[in-house]
Parts: sequence; C-alpha cells; structure tokens
Amino acid sequence: MYSIGLNSYDGLGLNGFGVSNIEQVQGLNKALTAGYESSPELQMGGAALRVESLEESLKVITYTDRQICFWRDIPKSPAYSTVEEWNEQESYGNDFYGPFVREGEPPVENDSVIRRKSSLVKYMGTMRAISHTATLIQPAHGDLIAKENESGILWLLRQLEVHLYRGVSTLAPPGQEGEQFDGLSKMISPNSFIDIEGSPIQEQDFEEASNLIGYNFGYPTDIYCVLTPLSDLSKQQYARHRRSLPAGDDGRIGQSVKVMDTQAGSLRFNAARFIERLPAAPSSPRGPANKTPDAVSAVSVAFAPGSSLGEFDKNQGSQDARYAYIVTAGNRFGESTSSAPFLSPILTAAQAAAGYEAQLTITNGLSLSRPPDYFIVYRTVALRATTTVAPANTGAYGEIFKTRAQSQANSGVTPLIPGTLTDTNKVMPFTEEIYVGELDPQVITFRQLAPLMKLDLSVMGPSYRWMILLYGVPILFASRKWCKITNVGRL
Repeated sequence: MYSIGLNSYDGLGLNGFGVSNIEQVQGLNKALTAGYESSPELQMGGAALRVESLEESLKVITYTDRQICFWRDIPKSPAYSTVEEWNEQESYGNDFYGPFVREGEPPVENDSVIRRKSSLVKYMGTMRAISHTATLIQPAHGDLIAKENESGILWLLRQLEVHLYRGVSTLAPPGQEGEQFDGLSKMISPNSFIDIEGSPIQEQDFEEASNLIGYNFGYPTDIYCVLTPLSDLSKQQYARHRRSLPAGDDGRIGQSVKVMDTQAGSLRFNAARFIERLPAAPSSPRGPANKTPDAVSAVSVAFAPGSSLGEFDKNQGSQDARYAYIVTAGNRFGESTSSAPFLSPILTAAQAAAGYEAQLTITNGLSLSRPPDYFIVYRTVALRATTTVAPANTGAYGEIFKTRAQSQANSGVTPLIPGTLTDTNKVMPFTEEIYVGELDPQVITFRQLAPLMKLDLSVMGPSYRWMILLYGVPILFASRKWCKITNVGRL
C-alpha cells in the first residue's frame, strides 16, 4: 500500500503553498513554527524568538525533612564535654530481703544500687562549595549558597537519622575508638527483643513488645518502622473492616494505622523511612574508590557447636541446607567491593536443631594500601543441600552483621582466636527491624555539644567553601524501656 504525502507533488506546484519543491516547504515550515529545540545552535527562525519557560520552584524528587522523623522526635539536651557521664539508679535495694523484723530488732541493711556510665560525643559533617562565578549569575531557584546549605543540612540529617537506628561504635581495630556512635539497635538491652523469624508483623507482636517494656517499668509511647510492615498491618485489617450505614459520600476505603492501644500504653506509629532493610552486597565500592579499603582476599566458614546456640533451624526446619557468604571491608570513607562468594559445607537439620553456629575466618588482601577498619558480612537465605556453586549475583546476599577487623596486616586474619567470629542466624538476611519504646527525656536523649552549625572555610580560590557540622551522641538511659522486633518478614 502506498501513502500520499507532499513528496507525491514534488515539482508540480500543486502543494498549496505557492512553492515548487519539498525543500522549500520544509524551510517555510521551520520559519512558521516555534518548535522544541533548546540548543542555541538549533534555535533558528521562530524558535529563536521563543522565551524559555522554567518553573520557578525547584522540584525535589528525593526525601524531605518530613521523612526524618526520629531526629525530630528524640528529646534533645546540651552536652558540656566530649565525654558525657550520668548516674543510673538500678534499684532501691535488694527486693529479696524480707521487710519484716521482730520487736526491738533492727532491719537488715539494704542499699540502693547506683552506677556511673558514660558516652563519647561523636562528630558528623559535610563540606559544600559554590564557585564565585555562580554567585554572580541570576539563579533560577534563589540564592545558590542558601540552596546548597539546605541540601547539605538535609543530607547530614539523613545520615544522622540512619545512624540513630543502626550506628555501631566498635567498628574500629582493637585499641581504637570508632567514628560512629551506637544507635538504638546496639543500645537496647540484648534481652529486650522479640524475634518473629521472618513472619509478617501482627498486632500481637506489638502487644508482646509493649508488655515487655511494661514489665521493665516503662510506658511505651512510640513505634518506629518502615512503611512495609505498616502496610502489612493495614492489610490484615481489611477482613475486619466495617463501615457504618449509610456509607459516606466520598467513597473512601482502606485502613490507615496510626495508634494502637495496648495494656501497657497507647503506641503511636511512625513511618520511619530510614530504618532501611539491611542492604545487599555491593558489586562495586561504596564510596571513593581511592579511599575505601582493599577487598578481602578470602572467606571460609565451618559449622560447629559454639558458646551460644545457633538459630539456623528457623531457616531450614527439617531440611539439610547450605549457605553462601560474601564479606566486604569498611572504613569511615565507605565499603570495598565484595569478596569472592564462599559456599559453606552442608548444615544438617540435626545440627541446626542442636544449635550449631557458623564460624567464619576472614583474610585480608595480600598487599594492603588501605587496610580495613571493620568487615561487613553478607549471607544468602538457606540454599538446597545439593547446591554446588555459590550464587554469583551479589544481590542474593543480604547484610547480617558488622565486626571490627582484628588485624590490619597483609594477609592478616580475623578472628585471631579461632571460633570467636560467629554467625548464629540471629539476624536473617532481607528482613526488617522495628523499634518500640518510651520517648521520654528520662529514658532517651540526644546530647548535643553544639547545635547544627555552618562553619565557613578560608577562601583559597574563586569559590566559597563551608562545612555543616553536628556534634553529639544519643543516650538510652533505660535500655530495657525500649524493645526491638527483629527479622520482620513481608506479607
């Protein structure tokens, strides 16, 4: 089938424009239309007269301060030293001493227990720069320095928010102090957690967490979790959802969970965007390639009985299984590329039920130019016992824990004492964590040595440079008045 166009009339003078060929028609077309060209070399004719229309407001397509909720909520107090100390009264006396005495007999001496504790202030910051030339132009979205200052503040607050949950102060070689402070995950008492073993969150899990806090004399007020568990909880309400008749005119459906009443208190749900699921292993360095540590040269794993009971049976049940591991090296600048995957020996169902743990050995590179401060261990879910090759895709490996490097030497080994670096499956890969607790200044606070500040740097060239800084440390005075719900799966 043939189509009819202007080319069919080329040279006949019958095209209706008073011109005799297609080139002339196309030239006239360019002269009469504005077009969409934005490059100066393409703007000719009417397009050269078109005024460009640029939206006055800058459209923010990433996070805003609304997603930074825990930093907004946590009580804040001033710090007066780089070492913040406080006293904790653990008891009013021994409760097992009998209060009754015989006539004329003195009571048994019974004293309260008070302990001195301390936390170290840590330092966070970001550097920003704007060229002098950029300050002379007419900017599209207001003062460039002010805009970059705002961006720097939001970047720093996101990092702060993440580390308020996930920070670990021990990520440094032995004898050195880590740059991070401890976040909620580390500060909460090891006995104050609920493991739901990969199941979706349910109302009874929050009730149990609330009761656990209540038994430790707390009054839970808040829940911090990512959107997915909240969405799963909402979906569980659909079958129970009822609507009063007559139905509303707006036709609204769905269920938004905002507050949950428990026996120990009313819990407010906070959608905490930055309690991020622990990430998958990287396929390339995370951070400047010239500053992140050199990659790990080897990883090995063996299963054996340990000092603490392993929990691999919650993964594999009555089945034999294997697991694959990847390890990366980390420092304050970022994370190295992944090691070669290591496929573990078979862990039998009987060994898993008996509490066997995975004992790891990590070997540094042969020639280190940037030694590791710590390691990040990634693991797959349970693989079939018949698996013979570890998955090559780094996305199959989820982070399970971090541990300090016990050696920074070439080919140095962590752990130095065999059997002391273990994976007990306490953290299952690709699961979430939820935090429940009492948001009260007597329970938790963020001690700030100075407010969030902007510090200008000296002008060394035709640009303005400045730092945005924050000095402080979170302190959880009552570690049992918060609870962590671990290994939260998806519906």
